[in-house]
Amino acid sequence: MAYFHDVSILRPCITGWHIRVKVLRMITVCINPRNALRLVLVDDKGFKIDCWINSEYAKHYAEFLKEDRWFSFTAFRVLENSDRVRLTNHHFRMSVFGTTVVLPADPPSTEPRDSFTPFSSIIDGTVDESVLIDLIGVLSDVGELVNVGTNPSDLTGFRLSFRIRGPWKKTLKCCAYGGVAIECHDRFKNVIGTDVTCVLRWWKVYQLLDGWRHVRIYSHPPYSNILVQSDADNVEHS
Repeated sequence: MAYFHDVSILRPCITGWHIRVKVLRMITVCINPRNALRLVLVDDKGFKIDCWINSEYAKHYAEFLKEDRWFSFTAFRVLENSDRVRLTNHHFRMSVFGTTVVLPADPPSTEPRDSFTPFSSIIDGTVDESVLIDLIGVLSDVGELVNVGTNPSDLTGFRLSFRIRGPWKKTLKCCAYGGVAIECHDRFKNVIGTDVTCVLRWWKVYQLLDGWRHVRIYSHPPYSNILVQSDADNVEHS
């Protein structure tokens, strides 16, 4: 039986890591002249890490890797994560290069549970604003989809505001941008009922002024996405 290291213990000063992880998110990142690939990986304990695949290998892995599938990684680099905004709370990130070995892996006997940012940490201001959050709540006050740009075919100009209600009936104002705004609009118009569960994944917290009423949750292209109602019914709370 293969032994896998926990993602939580990955450090740059050690080599020979062997991990089994599920691909939660796979995003093509435009870096001229060619595209790179960015992944969010999670192990069976629920620990997540950001992974970069440079343009030299991006095309191969974009075809080989699939979201929601399990893979084993060996012979990869672990580097300091110095990004101003991080996709996970891990202080390090992975980098895949020429000698890295990635293979399909059997899933663990127990899937990791979803972990959401507590509403209370946003309300009391203790949330780490440098890390994108996953948030679950009840959808309310959906606004109109608008395009603030001058080019109607340019998706970056689209905006959609709405609110997410959490415990104690406190609501947080959210704003989706670009393609995420269109995705939200399409999903919201197909849900029926007054208590629609909504899951935001990889969104950004902004504290505009003191006090929770001045907190905003913004989409962070190209990483953010959203689930509503029937999609969210399959999400396990933790």
